[in-house]
Amino acid sequence: MQKLTQPFVKLSTANAELITRFAQSQEMADLVNTNAQKYLELAQKTFGGAPAATAQAELIRSLTENYATFAREHAEVLMGMAAEAQASLTQQMTDASKVMKPAASR
Repeated sequence: MQKLTQPFVKLSTANAELITRFAQSQEMADLVNTNAQKYLELAQKTFGGAPAATAQAELIRSLTENYATFAREHAEVLMGMAAEAQASLTQQMTDASKVMKPAASR
């Protein structure tokens, strides 16, 4: 079960780190250090300033990368589970056929 949830845990951790890094970036610190009115005007313009736009672009790029990593790892786990299930089913069928052969020849 842990194999199945591990990609989710890694994605959440990576995204939390990215958002923290974004919030603590120099660009965001510069915005906070400006006067309150100027900060509110920038916030209302949805990150209209160049420094914040750079930080936002990096955040979006990194989040996209995290989701791509998550999708790859999750697919790998699912493929591994499918392969294990197939191997187990094959083994069970082999075992069942061995049990059935002696009974059929009686």
